Amino acid sequence: MPLAALQQALAHLYTDERARARFRSDPEAFARSFELAPAELAQLSSIGEARLHVYCDSLDRKRANECARTLPLSAAAFGPLFRREFVRYARKVPLGAGARRYRDDAAAFATFLSRSAGVGVCAPAFTLLRFEANFGSGVRFYRYFVPDLARLAARGDSIETAEAVATLVVRFLGRTFALRFPSRAR
Repeated sequence: MPLAALQQALAHLYTDERARARFRSDPEAFARSFELAPAELAQLSSIGEARLHVYCDSLDRKRANECARTLPLSAAAFGPLFRREFVRYARKVPLGAGARRYRDDAAAFATFLSRSAGVGVCAPAFTLLRFEANFGSGVRFYRYFVPDLARLAARGDSIETAEAVATLVVRFLGRTFALRFPSRAR
C-alpha cells in the first residue's frame, strides 16, 4: 500500500496545481491525506521545486500535443494561442482516466476555449473548433462553410477573411456532408 499511496501523491503533485500549493503550504497535511509515512514525505520533499516544474511542463506539453492531434484544424487556426490556452486549461483541469481520456480532454478543452472571453481569435476559428469537437454522428449548423475553413487551416492559410455563409453539416457513419445555403442578398 505505501508504494501505491506514494504514486498517487506524486500523480497529484505532477498534474494538479492545487495539490502542489497544498504541498508547499503544509507538507505534513498533504502527506497525511495520502497516508504517507515520514520516509515517503522525505522522498516527496527531496524532489525539488525546479525538477517538479520541469516534469509538470513536460506533462503539459504531452497533453497539449495529444489535444492538437485530436483537434488539428483548430490547433492550426488558433496558432500559438492554442497551446498557451491549453496549458492554462490543463493546470485547472486534471486529465481523466480511461481509453477515451484524450478525446474527452480535447472536447472539454474546446468547451473551455469557446467560453474564454477575450481570446482574440476570429469567429471562423471558433467554427472549426466547434466542428472538430463534435465527435460522432449528428446534424449541426455553422456560420461558415466548414470544408473551406478546413482546407485553409490545413494549408496554414489565414481563415480570418472567410465569408460567413449558413452551413448545414451532417456526420453519419464516419462520413461528413456539408451543404452551403445561398445568401439572400440580392
